[in-house]
Amino acid sequence: MSRLAKRPLRAVVLVSAAAMLALGTLVAPTGSKRADASAPVLFADGFESGTLSAWSGGTGLLVQQQLVADGAWAARSTTTGAASYAYRTLDATTGELTIRLALHLVSIGGTSSFNFLKVRTASGTAIAELYITPMQILGLRNDVTGIATNSPNTVAAGVWHDVRLHIIVNGTASTTEVIFDGATVPALTSNAANLGTTAVGRIQIGENVAGRTADLGFDTVTVTGSATSPDPVLAAAGDIACDPLNPNFNGGAGTSSVCHMMTVANLVLADPAITTVAALGDVQYECGGRAAFDVSYHPSWGRFKAITRPTVGNHEYIASSATVPATDCDPNATAAGYYTYFGAAAGDPAKGYYSYELGTWHVIVLNTTCEKAGGCGVGSPQEQWLRQDLAQHPVACTVAYFHIPLWSSGGRASPNARALVTALYQAGAELVLTGHDHVYERFAPQDPDGQPDPNGVRAFVVGTGGANHTSFTTIAANSEVRDATTFGILRLTLQPGGYAWTFVPEPGGSFRDSGSGSCH
Repeated sequence: MSRLAKRPLRAVVLVSAAAMLALGTLVAPTGSKRADASAPVLFADGFESGTLSAWSGGTGLLVQQQLVADGAWAARSTTTGAASYAYRTLDATTGELTIRLALHLVSIGGTSSFNFLKVRTASGTAIAELYITPMQILGLRNDVTGIATNSPNTVAAGVWHDVRLHIIVNGTASTTEVIFDGATVPALTSNAANLGTTAVGRIQIGENVAGRTADLGFDTVTVTGSATSPDPVLAAAGDIACDPLNPNFNGGAGTSSVCHMMTVANLVLADPAITTVAALGDVQYECGGRAAFDVSYHPSWGRFKAITRPTVGNHEYIASSATVPATDCDPNATAAGYYTYFGAAAGDPAKGYYSYELGTWHVIVLNTTCEKAGGCGVGSPQEQWLRQDLAQHPVACTVAYFHIPLWSSGGRASPNARALVTALYQAGAELVLTGHDHVYERFAPQDPDGQPDPNGVRAFVVGTGGANHTSFTTIAANSEVRDATTFGILRLTLQPGGYAWTFVPEPGGSFRDSGSGSCH
């Protein structure tokens, strides 16, 4: 089955400004203290103040006037074993930046390389770093893969060198480019590096690892790039709130194993980075009655109703229940309680499907109680709408969520969404999130027929919102991770060009799952 090509990511044009550097004096192009005019300045070193006040922290690095490339002041790292570095936390994270600096090697000793420039995430996790070996060779270490590469370039002592590191963080399609004294270093340059998917939030000059020996000068440190807002975080779970008549409701507090909607909701409230909540259907048992919403869902998950974009489940459409306690069912089976509670955020009550944008991602919400949406099959109004919506939003990254899974090991999978998943697959969608089975399960990327495909759709079943647990029956093909004992949320960081996931358990839960992926 062929897939439609997605709109390519924007091209990046790199302009290499040559700079010849003489002994003790930086001979650089006009405006060497400024970034390239084509990109905004995210940070400049501030050494001309005579202090490190522009930096966020560090130790051992000094601002002095004896070894200077430009102006009156520069920084110097002189160490025979102690850490000597300064770091700057950027005002906003970015997926692309260029760091340019003047570097003067006085001496290097010992047997270990000296890292003089590091790029980190906002939390401090190393992404990449430039180093000098004891033989004065320039190298680049990819801290995501752990691979260090030496170049043929020698960092001559006693002269100022013009060094630039340009990176784009984009999963396995990340870019590294090193420009040394005006020339690109091919050994350290790649457009197929793996730098992960977490944006850059911090830069560092000097070495924070003890035991290294070197004497280096730093000047004209400038960071340019496109600052971005923090990547949006989507929290997802379904099968959430117990009916108030449930014997385990316990005033909304639940019992040891049932009705944990409050403790799972507290996970969302405790994470200020969460920007949107995907409620994956069956959000209010037993039948989605409005009175039940007001008593059970609203005091728990309703606390972040303003950022919730729900999908409707089959239980919201139940008209009555003769065997299980049910509060305020809609006798017309139109999910009236659900649609009146969420209002416009739930989409058109006659359809239950809609889409929205979240950061650089396109998000699609579908209705898999198919008879209530005019069908889900090929040619149905929902399938035609989905294909049109995908065509109108040819973005790099797409996630869809709905209630009833196409794939699950919990026994409740259904082929009713096959045509919808086929449309998503053919358009290059990355992720599908579902509930219905009250378990957590992650699948490897696959095509709609369940065949492994590295460019396929990765699916999650997240029926862990608090109601109760079900069990696994027959393990489905391509199932990678499963748990049927833990309530919690799937936390998705939606990055430009990629995503990272973490299953966050309620307090006391030991099961966790995490990973990352790149958009097609």
